[in-house]
Amino acid sequence: MVPLLVLTLVLILITPSSSTSLVSDFHALVSLRNGFQFPDPMLSTWNVSKPSSVCSWTGVQCSRRRVVSLDLTDMDLGGSVSPEISKLDRLTNLSLAGNNFNGSIEIVNQSELRFLNVSNNGFIGNVDWNYSFMGNLEVLDVYNNNFSGFLPAEVVELKKLRYLALGGNYLVGEIPPGYGRMLGLEYLQLAGNKLEGKIPGELGNLTNLRELYLGYDNAFEGGIPPEFGNLVNLVILDLASCELDGQIPPELGNLMSLDSLYLFSNLLSAPIPKQLGNLTSLVELDLTENALTGGIPPEFVNLKKLRLLQLSANRLHGSIPDYVSEFPDLETLSLWSNNFTGVIPENLGQNGKLQSLDLASNKLTGTIPRNLCSSNQLKRLDLMENFLFGSVPEDLGRCYSLVRVLLGDNYLN
Repeated sequence: MVPLLVLTLVLILITPSSSTSLVSDFHALVSLRNGFQFPDPMLSTWNVSKPSSVCSWTGVQCSRRRVVSLDLTDMDLGGSVSPEISKLDRLTNLSLAGNNFNGSIEIVNQSELRFLNVSNNGFIGNVDWNYSFMGNLEVLDVYNNNFSGFLPAEVVELKKLRYLALGGNYLVGEIPPGYGRMLGLEYLQLAGNKLEGKIPGELGNLTNLRELYLGYDNAFEGGIPPEFGNLVNLVILDLASCELDGQIPPELGNLMSLDSLYLFSNLLSAPIPKQLGNLTSLVELDLTENALTGGIPPEFVNLKKLRLLQLSANRLHGSIPDYVSEFPDLETLSLWSNNFTGVIPENLGQNGKLQSLDLASNKLTGTIPRNLCSSNQLKRLDLMENFLFGSVPEDLGRCYSLVRVLLGDNYLN
């Protein structure tokens, strides 16, 4: 009897309990499915009568007889997400992105989780989850939901975090200065919330950042922190439409890897700093709708990679530099509603790539250049409300790519 008792005890010890077995994962997934709307046909493989088939279900991956990945991205599912999801305690990857889920969602006891994406849904509630149990998390994406409350402070303890997207929600309050301690971050998205206060200069410590988005619907006080000049690995900086004032910090001229700079629809003033001419990797520059003064800096001659240059609705003056016509890849030039004088650069459009030209509401004189549509790429031409004279070039009559032409309020014949 004693050996039999010992054998029984050993079997009990080595047999996985129901709370940590594939059977437990099966029941958690069934509970999830029961909360979904429109699960068919996307989840037709989820055979709830056959627990042993769980690892072959759509979106499910297993390892060592446990569910380690659940990816239901873009499956047009609706309904709610059961709290039972937290019983999938061996998940390393969880994506519910791009569906129509609503209600609240809470993620707990997910110590193995590395990738968490619930973006583009209709979730509500807050995102103050217990991050102390998510020490392995590398990606946290809750973009474009209906989350409310404050930005979660505990995420600063996630030492492995590389990607943080909290934008497109209804989060309020200020950006915690502690966010400047997440030194491993490469992507930070807080845009499209209801944030306020000053942007903390501590974010300038995040020198591994490649993309930073803070604009759109946020209403910050003060200006752009000069410490952002330390973010030398930035490729995209988007601070558009968030009520920033003051000058553009000259320190932004240190961001030599910058590909796109969007500062439009703010309250920025003073001249455009010449140091932005150092950004030789820049492809898109948009400073539209501010209160910038002075002229286009001569140093912009170095921006040879520009495809988009938009400086409209400011208080800029002087002439349009001839070097603009020499940018080989320029597709969009928008300078409307300023005080530019002089003539339109004669060679503008000769690069054969110009698609949109808007110089309306300035004080330009002279004639319309002949080669604006040299390769039939030009789609939009707006030269209204200037002092242009002479005849309209015959070349424009053969510009079959044009879909919008506005030349009124000039002295053309």
